[in-house]
Amino acid sequence: MSVNLDSESFWDQIYRSNDDRGLSWNEGSESISFNWIVDIISKASRVADIGGGRSLLISQLLSVGYKNLSHIEWSESASLSLQRDLGSKASEIDWVIGDLTRWQPKSPVDLWHDRAVLHFQTDERSCFEYLKSLHRNLSKTGYVLLATFHLDGPDSCSGLPVKRYDDLTLLNMLRSFDGSNWAKVQSVIWTHKTPTLKDQKFQYLLAKRESS
Repeated sequence: MSVNLDSESFWDQIYRSNDDRGLSWNEGSESISFNWIVDIISKASRVADIGGGRSLLISQLLSVGYKNLSHIEWSESASLSLQRDLGSKASEIDWVIGDLTRWQPKSPVDLWHDRAVLHFQTDERSCFEYLKSLHRNLSKTGYVLLATFHLDGPDSCSGLPVKRYDDLTLLNMLRSFDGSNWAKVQSVIWTHKTPTLKDQKFQYLLAKRESS
């Protein structure tokens, strides 16, 4: 079973039932994603946080000067909660609630960030729809920053099965879509400690899309 990208009710229930301390994917400001983003792209770049939930990433990027930020989330509860937390600064973010596969920004984004969304797409069709959205909405020379469970990581999350990757299988998956050309920039295997003190191995990959 895969999680459809328009499963608002399922993820609304997850967020309503757990505070941030209970969400194993919630990270602090000094996350790998934050550090890699500020190292690789300028503050004028367009960044999309896919399935951002109530993560601190968007607010941290905003605080250091990034302005062209999009928060894509199918849980209305999570999105509205984060908007309330940001207060007046929320107006500086492009908020998108609903089906990722139907989203199309006014301009292609320069960096697509996804921590723990892709690995829920466990069948061929859902992976295809995800990749189609990524390639449609990312600039021709943009970056993708993906974080999924590693091959040695858990085989389920939030009661759902996941698909596990290493950096090579992630890169090959990106390249499999319509003959697209991708180059690896960097990768790392990172052990995340959950609120219940369990270890979860994640695979991070930063790749650059190259013109054919």
